[in-house]
Amino acid sequence: MDELPNRRTFLQMSGLAAGAAMLPLSATGAQAKQPNAVFDLDFSDGDDAADNTSSSAGWVVDRRAPEAWTTDSGRLCIDIDETAETSGFYRYQGKKYQDADGSYWYAGRGSRLSYRFYIDPAWETDGEAHESGVWPVLGNADGAISAYPILAYQDSGASDTGDAQFRAYVYESDEDGNFVTDKWIDLGLPKKLGIDPEEGGWVDVEAQLQRFRDGAALKWRINNKLVVDERGYNVFAPSTQFLEFIFNSINFGKDATYYYDDVVLTTPGNARNK
Repeated sequence: MDELPNRRTFLQMSGLAAGAAMLPLSATGAQAKQPNAVFDLDFSDGDDAADNTSSSAGWVVDRRAPEAWTTDSGRLCIDIDETAETSGFYRYQGKKYQDADGSYWYAGRGSRLSYRFYIDPAWETDGEAHESGVWPVLGNADGAISAYPILAYQDSGASDTGDAQFRAYVYESDEDGNFVTDKWIDLGLPKKLGIDPEEGGWVDVEAQLQRFRDGAALKWRINNKLVVDERGYNVFAPSTQFLEFIFNSINFGKDATYYYDDVVLTTPGNARNK
């Protein structure tokens, strides 16, 4: 039997160590800043898409930089560099949002990340593949990275099922809590979500970190409906906090644009368990 990997070798072998020119405005794009928000990005100001500096929070390239990362009519606009790698580790293009000077956020259990993502109806008829998602990086009590949960949207051209869907990246452990495997699980588009990929539109997504024994469970909600209640993030070390947030998209070798809006991290005072 092969030796089970530790956290470092697992991250290395799993490869996780990490559109439309016209679209409707995000309905909540002009909302007031939320109480108890650690950060609240509505992208009405170009600073919300700016690079991280020694004195201000901002974005840092994760694997490969997209061609452009800008604000567009009050939304985050991500333009993929189709000339870059289309396979392997660097097929993912994106940035992570960090506190000033590249620091982690250290947002503990009960905290909640929410954002809006635009599904372009043109994706279902353009004959091309599209995939984009968010990777909230979890940490243990000492602030070391402990897990990389992911929720991503795929159009029918990218999905192995042939249908547009969300999918989640999860960890599995045995009854003793030892790591067994990591894998993607297909979530589809359940009717309760009210999403028609041929009609497209904005969807609301939330990731909430809740206490689970000595670690944490992560609950993913789409349009306020629970789609994943994942408790496998404690196999290498108990996950107790959000550290940073990565927005990654796959380069399929074609021009592609993705839109996000209203990226908000709230602390437990405003992120009560649901």
